[in-house]
Amino acid sequence: MERSQEINVNVKKTVEHSVAGNSEFHFYVDELAADNSMPTYIGKADEKYTFDEMDEAFFEFLERKSHQYGIFIRLVFSTSEVKDGKTSFILEYENRKENFMPENLDNVLVFEFADFGIKVRDGEVTFGASIDDGCGRGVHFAPFGSDAGNREFLSLENPLNKRVIEIMEGMIK
Repeated sequence: MERSQEINVNVKKTVEHSVAGNSEFHFYVDELAADNSMPTYIGKADEKYTFDEMDEAFFEFLERKSHQYGIFIRLVFSTSEVKDGKTSFILEYENRKENFMPENLDNVLVFEFADFGIKVRDGEVTFGASIDDGCGRGVHFAPFGSDAGNREFLSLENPLNKRVIEIMEGMIK
């Protein structure tokens, strides 16, 4: 029940579109290892390249890694807040901020912050999120619908995830 699609994805245009000229956007991209872990989490891609330095070498790096084990491109950064007993999620993407308030929290995990994005490998795009293993270092990519993380967090029944997938589908170029 994982959400994967064969999509003609242009990695460069998708990354540029995700940042959309907004240097304040929490841009993040990383290579993936065979087990979907991010060996350079806040590492090679994040430290070596900044928003201003997305040059041809950066995109060559991404293209090469997308044909190996894949890359993770964060497209939506989310935080949550609880006010007056109601939970709302702030979704940051492109040059926008959206306040999303699910009517029902039964299938929703409330978190402090989360990274939602896509895994791109050989033209196949898988929607999911980055998952922290609890140690603060070991981060990996987990597809929506998988049991690789908390069931509510990755659930396709989660109204937040449904909204995030809609947003991400519109961001893939």
